[in-house]
Amino acid sequence: MNMFQKFALRDAIIVGLAGAAWWSIAGMSAQSGPIADLTGVVTGALIGASAFALHEWGHLLAAFAAGADAQPNSHLKTTLLFSYDAEHSSLGQFLIMSAGGFAVTGFFLWLTYGVLPDGLLATRVARGIVAFQASLTVLLEFPLVAIALFKGRAPAEAGVKLAPQTSERGAG
Repeated sequence: MNMFQKFALRDAIIVGLAGAAWWSIAGMSAQSGPIADLTGVVTGALIGASAFALHEWGHLLAAFAAGADAQPNSHLKTTLLFSYDAEHSSLGQFLIMSAGGFAVTGFFLWLTYGVLPDGLLATRVARGIVAFQASLTVLLEFPLVAIALFKGRAPAEAGVKLAPQTSERGAG
């Protein structure tokens, strides 16, 4: 199994758990008390984790669609799925790669604010996490797109070079 397949399995489990939690326990978060609080926070956090994971997949799939070089990360302990070589990517490839993540974030904003029911702690937690992630997208990723449009090329700051994996065992 290659690393992208391992990331896909990991993230499919997260999304699957989010869906299962939503359908089975989210409604309990309409009540008050510790069980309602726990189910609301866990379910909302799983929706938020799904939004983050799928945002990254949006970037990766768009990079592939644009023909950009994207190499998988070497371990599952990170949220960074891939290494992106901004220096060897065209402006168009960079913009398409960026748009993929933005589209997923927009979808989750619509889902949490337009579809999920009011009155559930799970919804409020999911909305808070997704809104926070969207604000990070605006603060961290939109400026890179603006720089790219101004310079006419993908900015070097957008490149993600992953450090090679080192052994976690000591030499001695």
